[in-house]
Amino acid sequence: MYTPQYPGPNEVLLEAQARVCTGPHQTRPLGKKVNDGPQPDAVLETILKSLDGKLDKKEMVSEAQMGAFFVAMTLRKYFPEATQWSQAEKAAFQKYQPALLLRLPKEVQSLLKPELGYVPSNPTEALVVKALEKIILAKHLSYAETRQMCEAILTDDVKPALKAAALIGQRMNRETYEEVRGYLDAYFGPEHVKPIDVDSLTHFGQPYDGATRYFRPTLFVAAVRAALGEPSLLHSVDTMPPKNGVTEENLLQALGAKTDLSLEQTASLITNKSVGFGYISQREYSPSAYGIRELRVHIKKRPPWAATEKAQQFFAARRMNYMILGYYHIGYEKPLLQMALERGFQGAVAIKGEEGTSHYALRLGKPSTSDRMAVNYSQGFRCIKGKREDFALDIDPKTYGFEYKLNPRPETVSADAFVEAGIAALSGEKGHIYDRILLNTAMIDNLLGICPDPHSAIQRTKSVMDDGSALKHLQAYVTASKF
Repeated sequence: MYTPQYPGPNEVLLEAQARVCTGPHQTRPLGKKVNDGPQPDAVLETILKSLDGKLDKKEMVSEAQMGAFFVAMTLRKYFPEATQWSQAEKAAFQKYQPALLLRLPKEVQSLLKPELGYVPSNPTEALVVKALEKIILAKHLSYAETRQMCEAILTDDVKPALKAAALIGQRMNRETYEEVRGYLDAYFGPEHVKPIDVDSLTHFGQPYDGATRYFRPTLFVAAVRAALGEPSLLHSVDTMPPKNGVTEENLLQALGAKTDLSLEQTASLITNKSVGFGYISQREYSPSAYGIRELRVHIKKRPPWAATEKAQQFFAARRMNYMILGYYHIGYEKPLLQMALERGFQGAVAIKGEEGTSHYALRLGKPSTSDRMAVNYSQGFRCIKGKREDFALDIDPKTYGFEYKLNPRPETVSADAFVEAGIAALSGEKGHIYDRILLNTAMIDNLLGICPDPHSAIQRTKSVMDDGSALKHLQAYVTASKF
């Protein structure tokens, strides 16, 4: 079994990757200006120095970096003229390609010069190599091909350069709907979804990389909704590079709760009426996915999984299933909502919230336009009498009595600080943390159709925050998780 090694990553190459490992219209060619970013000669010289062992281990160019960089350079041949190779890039590759082809590992050579081909070292690796033969020509994969490729990437049987090339290549090609489905189901397939003994359940999907600027209210929203009789399920990780922000798991750990619960244990917390919500860690539902987190640092750009993992479904309630999704990159919200519909959800909302979450800001900036979505833009569907009803709107906090000249940020961004602030809010302490939890809970239940009148949704949310009911559900979770 091949065990991937991740030295480095090298900062010079990371900067180059940030420019070229992106879409057809976002890529910035290297060397167009002598004082603008890393020059192609310097990038290729750095790779050669690393291959020759002339760099310290911390400065080494990893195999994953090379895979991402060279597949990006090859794919750019299919890009619009403005984002194809610059004259400086052409000159640098003409100068250094002979040396690169002598020193690069065989699998990386095939990314730089696909006609050389590469013989896979095992059947699992062969799945990724076969997929790359299409990806590197800017072609798309079927659902089955994508899922097989992704499941192979989650093993230790595929070299890091090939993993990185496949992930970056598909991201640059802009995934189709079938490819997005393949990524989602490779982590946790629909065949593993279990029935749960509750009438309704809301899955919350937030970015796994956590918060570095704004308060993270989802855990407290779940406790409030539990007090209102609306069960919720959260899922995340303890930390996700390269952002490594504060996650729901960090908050639970700061509270003293256990975070290594199985799906069965999580289900028992959701069905426990004194608790009413649950959390499942990626370490438990997909250990192999958790095991390749470090790869995200080396490919520089977020892989397709960063978008799809938010839409995981683990349980199916008896009557009503809902999903709330946060997103940042425009375009992913439509396939994510479509997948929720196809999975049988009765309602789903995709929200362009703070830091790519579903969290509403307390102040709406410029309203959304036909070509620009503002933070707080919400779109989704409700299934009513078997018919899908779509909606899209900006949520303006002013409409509901939240008056803020600026969208406030917490003084300290840490799990401990967030827990302290969240508990204070659930104890009735007024302020922007209280308002965030209140606004997010009420608007979600309103948009899902659980509480059709938004003002009534706000009033009922306030009642369980002020009387301590929501706090009791949070405390019950901490206690019950330990047994």
